Amino acid sequence: MKKKIWLPITIIVLVIIALAVGTGTIILNNIKNRNITTTISDIPGSEPPYNFDYSWANNPYIAHAMGGIMGESYTNSYEAFLLNYQLGHRVFEVDFSLTDDGYNVAAHDVDRWRNNATVPPDSEIQGSTLDTEEFTYNNFMSSLWYGEYHTIDLSILFDLLQKYPDVYIVTDTKYCDEANVRKQFSSFVETANAIDPSLLDRFIIQIYNQEMLDWVMDIYAWKSIIYTLYQDPNWTPENVLAFSKSTGVKFITMWDSWLTPEISQIWKPADIKIATHTLNNLTRAEQSRTRGADVIYTDFLLPL
Repeated sequence: MKKKIWLPITIIVLVIIALAVGTGTIILNNIKNRNITTTISDIPGSEPPYNFDYSWANNPYIAHAMGGIMGESYTNSYEAFLLNYQLGHRVFEVDFSLTDDGYNVAAHDVDRWRNNATVPPDSEIQGSTLDTEEFTYNNFMSSLWYGEYHTIDLSILFDLLQKYPDVYIVTDTKYCDEANVRKQFSSFVETANAIDPSLLDRFIIQIYNQEMLDWVMDIYAWKSIIYTLYQDPNWTPENVLAFSKSTGVKFITMWDSWLTPEISQIWKPADIKIATHTLNNLTRAEQSRTRGADVIYTDFLLPL
């Protein structure tokens, strides 16, 4: 009698297990087919806010595009760095652009390079005469800003970080789409890994929308993040505050004309630091600080 009772029970159990496995497989296949991805931000409470380091923000200024040199701005040049380091700057914003052949170089944009870079007509590299119409790595690195100042690539930049251990780099990468963001930031990591990975810890990453935080943190555990607002049409003082509280991003950059005492009153109680850009008049810089700015991006103002 016992054998007859156990046999159907065993069959029922096996059927239940088979159904469960089949259902799980269907669910997994559906997830794959719908291209569903799960990120930390999708799981409430699974990750506390990042503990970013803003000790570098004790510096009163950020040297914009490596700082100005002989009245020229936006050069992002080797000489501009050396000059402004000697003048007391320690935090340098650098513009990064991708060349046509996919290299990350220190340039604000292609047109600025074409209009202001000089390429000696007899210069040749790898057998090809240089041409500023082609924004390639070789052409860029063989040109001079205003005929005087040397261009910079990632290898030169990391070399400077090794030589000057008290320097921080603020990235201005221009791109807001995920594909180019991942390409640029992956190149930072790949280049550093071949030289000294710890140099990445002195990179301060500017993001231009709230989604970008996940993209860059997926590539490397950056130590410091700035949320820069000028490319994000959807920001409000309230949603920036909420974003800061949920992520730990506590440094916001904005146009000087956007900063009001009311915004400062909303952000300051949450320990958010504020930077304004780009100011080259001392009176305007002091007025910006009066409205709540902690740090000023500048081409020509000197550290206090």
